[in-house]
Amino acid sequence: MRVLTDLLFQWVDGAFAVDAHRRVTFWNPACEELLGIPAHEAIGRPCMDVLRACDGSGKRYCGTDCSVARLVRGGAAPMAEPLWLGQKDGARRPLWLSVILVPSQWRDVWTVVHLLQSRAPGATARAPERTAVGKDPGGARSAQQRNGPGLPPSALLTAREREILCRIARGQPAQAISRALCISAVTVRNHIQHLIAKLGLHSQIEAVAYAYRNNLVAAIPQRETASDVADGNPG
Repeated sequence: MRVLTDLLFQWVDGAFAVDAHRRVTFWNPACEELLGIPAHEAIGRPCMDVLRACDGSGKRYCGTDCSVARLVRGGAAPMAEPLWLGQKDGARRPLWLSVILVPSQWRDVWTVVHLLQSRAPGATARAPERTAVGKDPGGARSAQQRNGPGLPPSALLTAREREILCRIARGQPAQAISRALCISAVTVRNHIQHLIAKLGLHSQIEAVAYAYRNNLVAAIPQRETASDVADGNPG
């Protein structure tokens, strides 16, 4: 899971995680910049006290009955939606919230990772107006429609795409994958974009989380040397 943690830490948008007690366990540098709240002030506190989020109508979003926090027991993550989050100076900033679930150290308990972006995932438009309502950006629902009922989105992946998904989840950057598979780095990045789209996701971070959550992270072949996987940080 260190691979996913490293990706979240380096991600240009905000990312934070909460545990089964709804306390913040991870707060990346982008969250500090977006909300003006340093990690040492956020980690360990109840997420509802840190965020002070409201929906588009001004109604308090965070609370003791938070549906997102209940996802620690599993379930389908909600669609991305616009929220107004409190900053340290008391102001509120419009951001889009997405949620991914990643395995925790406890059986049947998930870590709920919140991703904060200034625009809707997969969109090029500016941040939503206050009256906007969260829409399905064409993610998992579209993948299910393409794949048919009863089959997971991962069934859409080719053998090569599944292998590349496994490799990025194991921490291999594109350059290392290209050398191991004897294909160009551009081709690797194209495969990554295609598998992200097929899974109905919006980022490499979500793809890695999906791989861990669905037990798709197989072992890297033993014949590969350390030099095949030691070329920089995950990208």
